[in-house]
Amino acid sequence: MTEENINAFYPIKMQKLARTHWTPVEIALKASKFLTEDGRNKVLDLGSGSGKFCLVAALSCSAKIVGVERRENLVQLSRKISKNLALENLNFIHADLIDMDFSLYDSFYFFNSFEELINSHDKLDKDQELDEKAHQEYVLLLREKFDQAPAGSRVVTYCGECSEIPGSYRLVKSESKGKLNYWEKRI
Repeated sequence: MTEENINAFYPIKMQKLARTHWTPVEIALKASKFLTEDGRNKVLDLGSGSGKFCLVAALSCSAKIVGVERRENLVQLSRKISKNLALENLNFIHADLIDMDFSLYDSFYFFNSFEELINSHDKLDKDQELDEKAHQEYVLLLREKFDQAPAGSRVVTYCGECSEIPGSYRLVKSESKGKLNYWEKRI
């Protein structure tokens, strides 16, 4: 699995966004390994975008990988690629990640999905307005959801400040100059 091989599944427009908006293959492989260790088999990608993390994870493990994304066009694209590859352990849901039932999953991947609300350089949609209040509300809601997850739940964060991770989690390790962080909820 290389960047070029995986990015080739996407339209040119999506390939151009890969460097900024989609998880690199190397990071996806490391994250999915940690998220599926020790019998964990249900991973939720929070704000799956084009589905690249999910695609790499589903190709590299047997765990059930689910991506949730609020942009319907990206969900449709992700579903099409998944169907073409006949990946039975991969599913995409069109919804707001805050509406998801986290108790159905034992691991979570989060690639700074809320950054576009506060950073004009990270906007994926031209129509997306900058909204500091909405950003803070999402961070707090996600922190609550993570805090309610059962002991032993794992989270991998890529980029961002990790302010959505509550104190009930411990940092297991950090890589890529602090951009890639592995968390586990304490008992």
